[in-house]
Amino acid sequence: LNSNDKWLETSTDHCPWYGIQCNVHGRVTILNLRFNNVDGTLPKELGDLSELTHINLDNNSLRGSIVSEIAQLMNLEILDLYNN
Repeated sequence: LNSNDKWLETSTDHCPWYGIQCNVHGRVTILNLRFNNVDGTLPKELGDLSELTHINLDNNSLRGSIVSEIAQLMNLEILDLYNN
């Protein structure tokens, strides 16, 4: 898969998108977009992904503060923002 596979499709099923892993209920558990040219700031909507256990966004071009909504992710075990 390419680093942007499925992201621009109009399908509401986000589980096949590149860098996304879901649980059996279709809830996002892993966001892995390391080395993926992600540019900008972290959206506050990350806090809405209540089943997230891993966020891997290392080696991109993120800037700004870590949004406070990250604190709502009670299942989060790994937050990797290295080298942004």
